[in-house]
Amino acid sequence: MEEMIPISMFLSAAAITIVALYLKLQKRRVESAEILAAIEKGIEVKFPDENKSRLLPGLIWLFLGIIMTLGMALAIPADAPSGMWVWGLIPSAVGAAYLIVYRIEQQKGDSEENS
Repeated sequence: MEEMIPISMFLSAAAITIVALYLKLQKRRVESAEILAAIEKGIEVKFPDENKSRLLPGLIWLFLGIIMTLGMALAIPADAPSGMWVWGLIPSAVGAAYLIVYRIEQQKGDSEENS
């Protein structure tokens, strides 16, 4: 029964990721249909700022990774293989990368506005 804890954690993380990706796909389909309809009517289209879309996923991935790391470090029994908690660092690194790119693009945009 104790071996079900890490398995259920990984399955839950996978399910959350799949649902999030599916919802993002549906949102993009709706946005694409709206943009095409606006172009057909001759309305000028303002595209969404891609930089802002990196903040929320970055925070989600970062905190998911932190929670996974802490959860596996505290919940895994002592007789389990050591180092299982390290797997939680992977989503943390993805979140950190999103936030780094967000910050760099934000600084780049600020420097272009000041020029």
